[in-house]
Amino acid sequence: MNLRRALRAEWTKFWSVRSTTLALLAMVLLTLGLSTLAASLSHSDAYEGPITYDQLHFVHEPMTGDGTLTARVASQKATGAWAKAGIMVKASPTAGAPYVALMVTPAHGVRLIADATTELAGTATTAPRWLQLTRSGQTFTGAESADGSSWRTVGTVTVADLPTRAWAGLFVASPPTDVPFALQGRTGTVSRYLQLGEANFDHVTVAVASAGAAPPADAWRDSDVTPPPHQRGAPKPGPEAIINIDLLPGGSTRDGNGTFTVTGSGDLGRAGIGGVSLAGPTDLVRQSLVGAQLGIIGAVVLGVLFITSEYRTGTIGATLAASPRRGHVLAAKTAVLTGVVFVVGLLPGFAVALFSPALERRNGYRPPVFPDPPTVTDPVVLRAIIGTAAFLALIAAFSLAVGVILRGTASAVMLLLALLVVVPIVASGTSDAANTWIRRATPFAGLSIQQTMDVPSETVIGPWAGLAVLCAYTGVALTAGFWLLLRRDA
Repeated sequence: MNLRRALRAEWTKFWSVRSTTLALLAMVLLTLGLSTLAASLSHSDAYEGPITYDQLHFVHEPMTGDGTLTARVASQKATGAWAKAGIMVKASPTAGAPYVALMVTPAHGVRLIADATTELAGTATTAPRWLQLTRSGQTFTGAESADGSSWRTVGTVTVADLPTRAWAGLFVASPPTDVPFALQGRTGTVSRYLQLGEANFDHVTVAVASAGAAPPADAWRDSDVTPPPHQRGAPKPGPEAIINIDLLPGGSTRDGNGTFTVTGSGDLGRAGIGGVSLAGPTDLVRQSLVGAQLGIIGAVVLGVLFITSEYRTGTIGATLAASPRRGHVLAAKTAVLTGVVFVVGLLPGFAVALFSPALERRNGYRPPVFPDPPTVTDPVVLRAIIGTAAFLALIAAFSLAVGVILRGTASAVMLLLALLVVVPIVASGTSDAANTWIRRATPFAGLSIQQTMDVPSETVIGPWAGLAVLCAYTGVALTAGFWLLLRRDA
């Protein structure tokens, strides 16, 4: 029997045996069912509390009517990628008051933010940088310069609620950061770690359009802008409230040359604006494909039954007698099995990728706290969907090989379900080190192909490296099965 005839024979066997088609259907339903359930029940409480920051140290003086605020950020301490140092016009030195701010950051260049609702990006430069805010009515134009002579417009914004008499000056903010740690094989992060930011300013001027309205030279005041602490027993603040963290007290000094040194902590912006991120990175694509972890059961049963049913009924002897080249039998079974599982496995993947985003958005996974996941046509999403189907196909082939080795349906299924389902569940709830090892060095590593972003708490191996681990296990198992098929089975 040549390979083509073997393929045709195995194709006929696959669809003529009721147990294999039922196992295939179970794989699809389990995959689709768990993914639907996860998308329906998953919930984020990010919008149940404040999503806006307005905490910083502000050095200010009064500014009445139209005018121009100019300063050079001579240097900035890089306490974080989104540390902020710049100039600001604010209705009052209190958290939540309307404002417009122009700033430099260590890693994200120049930014213009208005009232935590608008963000415009300037050049990707760091200090030293000249900054300028010009007011005309309720309209503010931000500009930047390398030398104080040639200016580049960052953008123009409108802040409708800013009164005629406002406060203009310098500010520094240093957001809380996440610090990674590793202890006895366990990894994680210590979040909300505060550092005191610092910046030096010179060439500071507040020029007003109205004659005689310029503030006196000693009018500068310091304010740690922050909301009042939450009172015990008071209602939990809602999304429109200002986030309240324990600020490190800021301050300022001014030398005889008009150079200000300002220190401060806190942050300025809103979720999705100014680098503010209130939730850790969440791989929503991978989350929507979680059903594959239950679809493993169907793939295992299908792979085992495709070979052990012949051992149980005794038809394996006739199959091997009809094929002098037994490698063709195993190759044909593997090709038919993996081909069918791969094609059918694409269906639940594409289905959940289409409907799960709407469910996730309804349950709180929506902008600005959570960016919209890439669409189904995005290459990383296609890789995750196609890779999930490939994972199930490889699990089926691995199960087929184990079925050849053990020849018993019950023993093979029990061993595989223990390895691929029970052990990962137990390890995830008992030992971080064991969980990491299982997700990195066992066939379960193949699920890493679903990753579409780097999430430190979840990423233990790369997508392709994880799939390669599963391929290696499958290759070794098939080789062992082929060797036994040649030497043991009659």
